[in-house]
Amino acid sequence: MNKTLVLDVGGVLASNLTPGLWEQLASIGSCDQKHLYADYKDEVSEKLWCGQISEEQWWEWLSARGVIVAEEQRSNLITNHLKPLPALELLPSWSQRCDIVIMSNHRTEWLSPLLSHSRAYIKNCFISDQAGMYKPSLDWFRLVDQHISMPVHFVDDSEKNINAAKQLGWQTTLADKHGKWTAAIDEWLRS
Repeated sequence: MNKTLVLDVGGVLASNLTPGLWEQLASIGSCDQKHLYADYKDEVSEKLWCGQISEEQWWEWLSARGVIVAEEQRSNLITNHLKPLPALELLPSWSQRCDIVIMSNHRTEWLSPLLSHSRAYIKNCFISDQAGMYKPSLDWFRLVDQHISMPVHFVDDSEKNINAAKQLGWQTTLADKHGKWTAAIDEWLRS
């Protein structure tokens, strides 16, 4: 195969954790969601996505702010907000016509259950917590670029990430919430 389809997960293959997860966390902690999320962005977001802190440390950070989630409920809380989108079901047919690569700002332990039934169709996964970098870092795009075949088509729901991919000459599609972007991939695979 000489084509590579690089897919984000959140907003592309699964629902985004934001805002639903943060609404529920604020409800659990009886606190203001905007303040909680702003503190998260300022204090731990980058560290969480780059693997500089563990998932457990993130839960501890939440607990220190009064958002206490029992250990046995944590996995379900994440799973309830990381729902598969219809495009996930297209991976088997797409994989017959191109290499599929995942490039996602995420936690491996959260994505593994979601992607477990699709692993046979995915050539490689680049997850930010293991890479130590996150999109839109051009360094991370360059690293991924070294491990894939051209031509590349990149799909993400963030304009910033799309713009970074364009700097490497990747063809791009901005994912929409209705999943209409999948038609552009079908057309690209036929060309």
